[in-house]
Amino acid sequence: MGKGMLDGVRILDFGHVYFGPYSTMILADMGAEVLKVEPPWGEINRLGTNLFGGASSSFHYLNRNKKGLAFNLKDPKALEIVKELAKKSDVIVENFKRGTMDKLGLGYEQIKAVKPDIIYACLSGFGLDGPYRNRPSFAPIAESQSSWLRLSGDNIDPKGPPVVPAEWHGDLDPALFATIAILGALRHRDKTGEGQLIDVSQLDVMIAQCGVSVTSYSLSGDLPWVTRQKRKDIGAWGIFKTKDDKHIYVAADQDMEDRVKRTIGAEEIEDISDIFKEWVKSRTEADVIAALAANAVPCAPIHHIPDMLEDPQVKARNTIVTLDHKLAGKFKVPQHPVKYSKTPATIKMPAPILGEHNDEVLKSLLGFKQEKLDELRAAGVIV
Repeated sequence: MGKGMLDGVRILDFGHVYFGPYSTMILADMGAEVLKVEPPWGEINRLGTNLFGGASSSFHYLNRNKKGLAFNLKDPKALEIVKELAKKSDVIVENFKRGTMDKLGLGYEQIKAVKPDIIYACLSGFGLDGPYRNRPSFAPIAESQSSWLRLSGDNIDPKGPPVVPAEWHGDLDPALFATIAILGALRHRDKTGEGQLIDVSQLDVMIAQCGVSVTSYSLSGDLPWVTRQKRKDIGAWGIFKTKDDKHIYVAADQDMEDRVKRTIGAEEIEDISDIFKEWVKSRTEADVIAALAANAVPCAPIHHIPDMLEDPQVKARNTIVTLDHKLAGKFKVPQHPVKYSKTPATIKMPAPILGEHNDEVLKSLLGFKQEKLDELRAAGVIV
């Protein structure tokens, strides 16, 4: 098995909750060495009421493949250690409240002074400028302000309430853009030797994710739900209930009308909306999926997690893998979702125990002796 494409890249990760950690998790899967820095009590997502081996389930997922460091950043000795680690790192990622890293002496300009080619990714709710730059934010704030929630509600009922989609896209989607930006900045540095500051705003990204709807509205003057009402609907798009009380999703547009009619034996009928619904309702999920798929009509069962885990396609692609954590035991997580023929992404280790790799990292990168580590630990500088 070849090395990951980011082998040799070192990332100093100050991320917490979902936003920062999801980005650095992806980079770690791709081969980067990620050093996760936490306070002595652990980052906020490690904590909670439902813990498994001392950490939340989301912490276990988002922090795999990372080496765990735990420092008291209020101690000047810890800050000096971090600056020394920064000198030996390629990228810094942080999603603290604006100004926090500057107050610690670890802001972009301060790190740039000791590591001129550093790539420094600032992840926040509203970015580094603008009237909202100092406001706190979580995923649903960006989802709300970007129109994501209203657009989701319109998919169900334009006159009904906004809808909160599953999972925290206001964190996860901006994290993907942070990852893309870091990869681009690494490429730029390879060519020019220059590092740079990366400014990722949750609100900006979530507006970009609504870009098709925004552009449509700008060109037509119609909100997306109005535009959808104007399109021809053959009655085979959306959620349908089957005979065995399961639900499927069918996505057949008007170009697929002949395929749908052929599937249900209604080639000579003009409007098949009601006929299609009854056809689905009179058959089992498995029979409907098989018949539609045989005629190249896009369709899928609407799985919940237990069914998804047993899906033959999921198993064939090794999409779900099992991790074994020292304290939490064995559990399943999604694998890195992209296959690379030359530089495979791998999950080498589960999320770290708090401060698990302090000694290893400080010895190997900074040359610390055990006596010094014992002194720092006794003084509360490191865990």
